[in-house]
Amino acid sequence: MNRQTLKITLPLALLGIGFSSPLLAKEFSYNYAELGVADVEVDDNDGDYIYGGGSLSLNSDVFIRGSLGSLDFEPGEADVISLGVGHPMSISQRSDLVLAVDYSYLDPDRGSGDSDTLTASAMSRTWLTNNVEGNLYGGFAYADYDRGDDSGAILGAGIRLYVAPQISVAADFRRSFVGDLDTDSIGISGRVQF
Repeated sequence: MNRQTLKITLPLALLGIGFSSPLLAKEFSYNYAELGVADVEVDDNDGDYIYGGGSLSLNSDVFIRGSLGSLDFEPGEADVISLGVGHPMSISQRSDLVLAVDYSYLDPDRGSGDSDTLTASAMSRTWLTNNVEGNLYGGFAYADYDRGDDSGAILGAGIRLYVAPQISVAADFRRSFVGDLDTDSIGISGRVQF
């Protein structure tokens, strides 16, 4: 076999072995700390969201999670606090379904436009490959504002790449239909599991 043929067939053979190897069933972790940023668009108003948070598994059936964040919209900013509880369920060897209830509080630094939001959601976590996780998200939110209240659906999708067994990076997109304002969010995050 000549050298040129070997240069072509060896990488193709290794690539084929990688794609044909069976997926190893790994459990999803619900113990982690993460940092993230997102571009948030409410109608035509753009803002930036920066947050830090984490999750702690109390047992195999229940975890708690929370985050602190800052939302920067012109002409002001808002602090965002979120707390939640979730219940993961294994639905296949490679997938979990996560049911959760989250409460979030938004406190703007200008005016009195604070809001309380309660969200019930379901999210799928699926191993697409041995180190790539795919997510689909759906929820229903009820928001209580100073001027009234609103409710609506939240939909999203994301992908997470594990660069090491305990370290991952993710990108996600979410769309909220709460009230009259459609909200789009595109974010990236980094996570460390423990």
